[in-house]
Amino acid sequence: MKGWLIGLGVLCLLLGGYAQSVEWSRLYVQSSARGFLPQVAATDSQGSLIVAGRYLRTSGHYSVALFKYSPRGDLLWATTFGTEGQSDYAEAIAVAPDDSLYLAVTRADRDSIAYVQRYSPAGTLLWSQAVNLSAYDVIQQLVVRPDGGVEALLAYGNSGMGYARLIYDSAGNQLAAHTFPQPATWMAYRFPVGMLSIDSVNRLLVVMDPESDDVLQSQCHTRLQFLNSAGMLVGETSLPMRVARFARASDGTFYLLGDYWNTSAQQMRLRVVRVDSDLQVLGQWEISTADGDSIPDVLVVNGTRWLVSGSVEGASASGTAVEVRSQEGTLLTSQALTGAYRPFAGVGVPGAFALLVGVRQSSPEAWKPQIYWYRTDGQPMGVLNLPPLSAIDEQPELLVPSPDGALYAIATVNRESDNMACAGIWRVRGLPTLSGRVILESFVGDPSTHVAQFTLTDGSQTDSVSVPLGANGEYALTTLLTGNLQIRAYVPGWLGKRQTLTLTGSATADWSLINGDANRDNQIDDADLLMVLFSFGQSGANPADLNGDGTVDDADLLIVLFNFGTIGD
Repeated sequence: MKGWLIGLGVLCLLLGGYAQSVEWSRLYVQSSARGFLPQVAATDSQGSLIVAGRYLRTSGHYSVALFKYSPRGDLLWATTFGTEGQSDYAEAIAVAPDDSLYLAVTRADRDSIAYVQRYSPAGTLLWSQAVNLSAYDVIQQLVVRPDGGVEALLAYGNSGMGYARLIYDSAGNQLAAHTFPQPATWMAYRFPVGMLSIDSVNRLLVVMDPESDDVLQSQCHTRLQFLNSAGMLVGETSLPMRVARFARASDGTFYLLGDYWNTSAQQMRLRVVRVDSDLQVLGQWEISTADGDSIPDVLVVNGTRWLVSGSVEGASASGTAVEVRSQEGTLLTSQALTGAYRPFAGVGVPGAFALLVGVRQSSPEAWKPQIYWYRTDGQPMGVLNLPPLSAIDEQPELLVPSPDGALYAIATVNRESDNMACAGIWRVRGLPTLSGRVILESFVGDPSTHVAQFTLTDGSQTDSVSVPLGANGEYALTTLLTGNLQIRAYVPGWLGKRQTLTLTGSATADWSLINGDANRDNQIDDADLLMVLFSFGQSGANPADLNGDGTVDDADLLIVLFNFGTIGD
C-alpha cells in the first residue's frame, strides 16, 4: 500500500521489553448473568476506576452494571440498574468534583427512554431522571458543570432526528432544555456527535448533517455550533466531512477528526481540522499515512500536539495508521501497523501519548490488547503487551487516565472456561519522569536555544531522548525504563556528563556541563583551541563562540584554556 511505512523494527524489538509494568489486573465477572460487556469508564480524584456496561440477564434482556475499583485493585462496590423484560444500556459517564458520578442509560423499548442518574461516591443511587421527548431518546455525552450539575447531549426524534442540550442541577432538577428538533429537510436528520466546553457555560456542538446526495456518495457535512448559556446559537459553520472524534487543546482551540469522500481515490479518507472558539478554521490536514478506505478511530490532543489513528483497508494491505503532529500540523512521526490491528482508544500523559491497540493473533486466533507509547515529539517509545487474563479473545475497549499518572486499560474478555464475556481491567503504572536543570557553564546566552540529549541505559536497553531546554535550563522527560539507570546528559559545545539514578516514579537531577568543546568531539584539546584562534574576532553564529555573547574573543579563548585536557563522559 502506497505511503505505508516499514519502520516498525524499533517498535517490534521493544514489544513487552520495557520494565514499565502492570500494577495489577482483574477479571470482573457479573454474578447471575450470561455475560458482561464494558461500555464506559472514568476515574475519580482518588484514582479509583468506575466502569459501567451491560450484562445479559438469564431471562435474555440486558441490564446495566456499575462498579468501582480502588487504585490498589480492591472492588469497592457494585450495583445494577434495570427491569425484567426491558433492555438497558450504559451510554455515558462523568465524575463530579465531589467524586459523585453521573451515568446516562438508554432503556430500549418500543418507546426508547433515556435516563440521567447520579450516584454517590459509595455507589448509592441519589436520583434518576427519565428523558422521553420522542420515540427515540439516547444521551450521547455528559458534561459536568463547575457547580456540580450536569449537561446531557441528547439525540431524539420520531420520523427524523434532532438533538437537545439538557441541564440539571446536582439535585436532579432540570434547569434548561435547549432543543433543536428534526429539520424540515428531505433527510429530516441531524445527529449530535459531541459537545465541547468553550468556557464554563458556553458549548461547541458537533452535529452531523447529511445532504440529499449523501445517501449515494457516502458523505455528509458536520455543523459546528456555538451555543451560549441561554441556549442561543451565536455562531455556526459547516465542514465537508463526517466528524467522529473531537478534543480541546490547552490553548483553547479544538481539533476534529473525521472522514470525507475522496473523489479521485473513490475512498473514504481521514482529515483533521483545527478551529478556534469563533469557529474559524485555523488548519486542515489530510492523514496521508491512511492511504486507503479509512475509519477515524482515535484523536488525542496533548497540550497543543496531537495523535491521530485510524483503521485502513487498502488495495494491497490493511492495518492501522498512526500520526503525531504539532500544533501547526507539522508531521512529527508516522507509523503503519500492517496486518490485523485496530486502534480503540488513546490518552495523553505528561510528555507522551498512549494508544490502545488490538492485535489479532493467529495462534491461538484471538484479539489481544497492546499499548503503544509515543513521545509528544513523535518519537516511538515502545509497546506494552498486557498480560493475558484469558487464552482466548481479549478485545480492547477503553483507556482511562488516572490523576496519579497511571492508566486503566479495559477489554471485553471471553473467559476461557465457558467463553462468557467479562470485563478485563489492567492498571498500568505511570511513566517515570525525570526533571531538573541543565546548567551550561560559562554561558551568557539563552539556554532555550539549545537541546539536551539524554541517553538512559539499564544495562540491556537504551532510551535516547532530545529535550529542548527552558529559559533557565529546565528540562523534563519521560521514559519506559525503570530502576537503576545510567543516564548521560549532553549538549553540543559542552562535555557529556553521566549519573547513576534510581528511577521508579518522579525523580529530579541537575547537570552542570563543562564548556569548551567547540568541535563537538566530547573533549577539550588542541582542535578546540585552533577553532577559537581561527575564528577570533568574528561575530554572529559560530560554534567557537563558546560563551554565547555573539563574538569570538578572549572570553572564549579563556574557556578553552581553563578546561583544556578535560574529557567528557
